[in-house]
Amino acid sequence: MNIIVRLTRALYEHALEDLRRPHAHAYERVGFASTKTANLAGGGLLVLVTEYHPLPDERYIEDRSVGARIDSDAIRGAMQRVLDTGRGAFHIHLHDLPGRTNFSGPDREGIPPVVDALRVAGPREAHGMIVFGHQHARAEVWAPGAAAAAVADRVTVVGRPLFIFDKERL
Repeated sequence: MNIIVRLTRALYEHALEDLRRPHAHAYERVGFASTKTANLAGGGLLVLVTEYHPLPDERYIEDRSVGARIDSDAIRGAMQRVLDTGRGAFHIHLHDLPGRTNFSGPDREGIPPVVDALRVAGPREAHGMIVFGHQHARAEVWAPGAAAAAVADRVTVVGRPLFIFDKERL
């Protein structure tokens, strides 16, 4: 299945600006994105990022073993947004390093349970996780009803300049 994640340059820059803000004890910032999903011809999926939602400082738990740990209120807030809007939700964070962007071991352990909670709140929408890097991005998407995540074939930032992050080139 061909999966494309698309967001505007304005949303991308807004998210990066937030994710680069320092925090008193977290090494990384976390946000959530609201999304709409459309079916593509041939069975593909288009995930449109429509909004970015930063997390307030008090939603971070002090834990030096990971880049950022968020509390249950942050997760409940994202779940409630899914229930209220009927949209999908994606956990977003930043690895602001050059080179290939990917999820770390702690990311792969800690984020999927959050996505599972989002999927319970909105089973008819795609949900997932996105990590931005230094001019790179990677997304993993749980399509409605899917048992496992699939790596998005492409993350596209629409605007000037246009960024196209293909999974083969990451």
